[in-house]
Amino acid sequence: MESIIRNVKDIEADQKHWLESALNEHLRDNQRVLIMVLNPGVQADEEIRKKAIARFKELTAQGGQHREQQGVSAEDADRILDESIEAGRRQQLH
Repeated sequence: MESIIRNVKDIEADQKHWLESALNEHLRDNQRVLIMVLNPGVQADEEIRKKAIARFKELTAQGGQHREQQGVSAEDADRILDESIEAGRRQQLH
């Protein structure tokens, strides 16, 4: 599993435009984009899995710190995430 993390402010304009089109969402300079390439049915070796889990935990912790800095409760963040996922699902159906 490969992953790429970029600060939106560092992404070139044409690439940012492509990402916004693909995500159907405006990206702000204070955001990060995480792109992961998955190979369905292929199990990564144990070392890669450990690194991926550690990186996921790191990103989750950073997200939690950012949420707290912005004064957003965990409940509100969960609700917003659920609403965003549902909106994405509805868009895929149309």
